[in-house]
Amino acid sequence: MRPSLLLVALLVIAGCASTEPAAPAAPPAAAPPVSESRVPARATAAAELTLEKLFASPEFAAESFQGGRWAESGARLLYVDQDREAGTSNLVEMDLENDGRRVLIDGSVLAKPDGEGLVQIEDYAYSADGSKALLYTDSERVWRLNTKGYYYVFDLETNALRPVADRSEGLQMFAKFDPAAQRVAFVRDRNLYVVDLATGDERALTTSGGPGAVINGTFDWVYEEEFGLRDGFRWSPDGRYIAFFQLDESATRDFQMTDFRTLYPETTSFRYPKAGEANAEVRVGVVDVATGETTFFDTDTWFEGGDETEYLAGMGWTPALDDGRADVWMLRLNRDQNHADLLYGDPETGDVEQVLEEENDSYIEVETGFSDVATGTITYLDDGDHFVWRSDRDGYGHLYLYDNDGAFVRQVTRGPWDVTDFHGVDEAEGVAYVTTTAASPLQRHLYRVPLGGGEPEQVTSGAGWHSVDLSRDFDYFTDTYSTATAPPTTTLYRTSGEEVAVLIDNEDLAERIAAYGLPAPEFTTVPGADGEPLNAYVIRPSDFDASREYPLLIHTYGGPGSQEVTDRWAGTERLWHQYLAETHGILVAGVDNRGTGGRGKAFKTETQNRLGILEAEDQIAAAQHFGAMPYVDSDRMGIWGWSYGGYLTLLAMTYDDGPETFHAGAAVAPVTSWRQYDTIYTERYLSTPQKNPGGYDLGSPTTYADRLAPGQDLLIVHGDADDNVHVQNSYAMVDALQAAGKQFDLMIYPGRNHGIYGGGTRLHLYTLLTDFFAESLGGAGPVAQR
Repeated sequence: MRPSLLLVALLVIAGCASTEPAAPAAPPAAAPPVSESRVPARATAAAELTLEKLFASPEFAAESFQGGRWAESGARLLYVDQDREAGTSNLVEMDLENDGRRVLIDGSVLAKPDGEGLVQIEDYAYSADGSKALLYTDSERVWRLNTKGYYYVFDLETNALRPVADRSEGLQMFAKFDPAAQRVAFVRDRNLYVVDLATGDERALTTSGGPGAVINGTFDWVYEEEFGLRDGFRWSPDGRYIAFFQLDESATRDFQMTDFRTLYPETTSFRYPKAGEANAEVRVGVVDVATGETTFFDTDTWFEGGDETEYLAGMGWTPALDDGRADVWMLRLNRDQNHADLLYGDPETGDVEQVLEEENDSYIEVETGFSDVATGTITYLDDGDHFVWRSDRDGYGHLYLYDNDGAFVRQVTRGPWDVTDFHGVDEAEGVAYVTTTAASPLQRHLYRVPLGGGEPEQVTSGAGWHSVDLSRDFDYFTDTYSTATAPPTTTLYRTSGEEVAVLIDNEDLAERIAAYGLPAPEFTTVPGADGEPLNAYVIRPSDFDASREYPLLIHTYGGPGSQEVTDRWAGTERLWHQYLAETHGILVAGVDNRGTGGRGKAFKTETQNRLGILEAEDQIAAAQHFGAMPYVDSDRMGIWGWSYGGYLTLLAMTYDDGPETFHAGAAVAPVTSWRQYDTIYTERYLSTPQKNPGGYDLGSPTTYADRLAPGQDLLIVHGDADDNVHVQNSYAMVDALQAAGKQFDLMIYPGRNHGIYGGGTRLHLYTLLTDFFAESLGGAGPVAQR
């Protein structure tokens, strides 16, 4: 799942650094130093931790920093402040260094001219000249985020407010000023529109959009879910053109979900291309806004080209090139996503030029924010002459500098570690800022890299996880820092390293947690199936006695590029694991199998084309390693996971030595056959079922349903409104288990999606899981003596 839309998004600024290419190096040591906890010492009399406190109260809710968009310079952030008592929302500038506030847009003057009440600002954008602001309000959800709503133009000099378009015509998406702030473009009902702000005249720039057919300026379900693409159009720097994505989904197939909670069940239908099925056709066009004339670039992706030119995964405008004009850049991928082309399109002629080509023996990571990559593949620099390209061509995720014409300049970062976030280049100081895994795969730190060569300098301190956001002038950054035992704090620093102000300390939460005397995770390594050291953590009860035997529960996710074992705050789920250890005497462990992130390309892509098998082998090997310890009862070991973790749970219980290793397992929202999952995600790691049928069969838990042993307890959980991993997956596993005569438990949550939340659902789910493992692993009774 992806996070909900923030009212105010943090601004990510792009840049670069430089050094020469280096040969691939060995992976970093798997075992990191364990961070020191900032949690106060354990209270003498521990408070009682309950499931109600964990999942039906705000007891453990961490306070988070408001966040916002950096002003042009200084330690100043712009954010939306909701005043619930007054019923207003104001745009505020906050001086982080001096704790000052200034109201930029007073919400009390935002009376809707076309409706009742005040505009409640959900998002905003200033025009380039700073004279106007676009205000976004009354939004509605589109799959993951609230990306459709209504827009108003607010004149900052006169306080005049006017709607961009007539509300009765429908919801609008992704409205943007042109560079001169004379027009606003937006998407409505899958077509692109432009409004002249002087006259109020609205014109349709496309008319082909419609349900189940053509989409202009935005995307279908799978492009949004797997490439993170939603906003599909861009104004040219001179305001003459708009470049936009166009998709034709007429050849894709509908997937239907049924809500059985109504007297007569209601059906929702949407296009969802499953592995091996047809994707939407895609191309990029450029429309001349004045004339309405549209030119489409021939990228061999529109009803031609086959699997070799399947996707356009990114698009934007270049800076001015040698001819003084900007081109449209496009990132093209083949269907297997192991070949990428950077293309330039001339908006006047429609000519397309290949500028850069990247080939890989595994997938090329272009999705951001869901695995171990937080920033995109290409970033143009403010100097107007260069771009930075992210690649793992030397075995690790690093940055490479190119001239805008595609000529290679140099490798920017290098070493046996991955760059996970690229924050930009301070050209005045000649340094780039990056977040990397250099200290440990379990940690994240900010580094400053000299452009002229030299070693990266670590900027953040304190072992653990640092999520940073740099100011536009690179003088300041906010650092949200946590460890496995300490909730997040947010602090303002100068990039010199000097602390300026603590913005959020979460001391009250830390004190509440300390009162429970919960056991801390202990980081270690365990051998995988091939002997490779795997990062792991173990949680033991605070009264742990090595002379006794304990049941063991492994929590897994294990999907490509993910990490379960990190030295960061993990919220209520990790607290629940601590609850199981403390209350039920169950040891809880987490293991990052092969295929997970933070340890370089070879480790991450070892599962290519055989998804699930190595991961299951590693989880089984890890459990057997724990089971050989004198204080672990090898006859009482379990495993559980959600989504990919649910899939891996089913495989680990039924594949190879799994039936003899795991006594119990709980699979929440599991994939059970990759043939039932979407094209872009699945084929990135498995190719298509037509090319790799053996890989699909080998990695499907349904293949091994008959191997579930009589002594194994299995619980399957799914929400029947899951648009991501369809409940059809669990039904397929149920069907296979029943055909094999196997007994198991099943829980369906009607009307719940992939996150299975809302109302008291989370408390119900975790009560179910707690009772299941307490009974199946014997954790509810006294711990057995050896």
